[in-house]
Amino acid sequence: MNFSEWLTLELANRGWSRSEAARRGNISSSMFDKVINGHSKPGTRFLDGIAQAFGISPIIVYRKAGLLPSVNTDKIAFDEWQNLLAQLSPEEQEEMRQIAVMKIERNRKAEKSSHPVNTKSKKEQK
Repeated sequence: MNFSEWLTLELANRGWSRSEAARRGNISSSMFDKVINGHSKPGTRFLDGIAQAFGISPIIVYRKAGLLPSVNTDKIAFDEWQNLLAQLSPEEQEEMRQIAVMKIERNRKAEKSSHPVNTKSKKEQK
């Protein structure tokens, strides 16, 4: 999927027009049209504006535009989380960390309860 196709898909997923995305990203509508129609290559200002409009990490947008190397989806997900956390206050970041720790602990407990430990000695098992 090329950058123009990705942009089109992102607009459709959000139910946005090109002009809405341009407005949210502080990009001129004419430049948006030129890029999405393949008449112009996106520059850094355009790509940063797309990231702002979509509320995603600029790293993801630069990768979609082919200006950064592709990576596996786990790395992209991590970059997205990093971008989201950067938008929160330190207190909110700590709250998210605590939620993650709580969920990990809950998953570990659930895993342990679904795999009961055999406490019988070898003699009792015979």
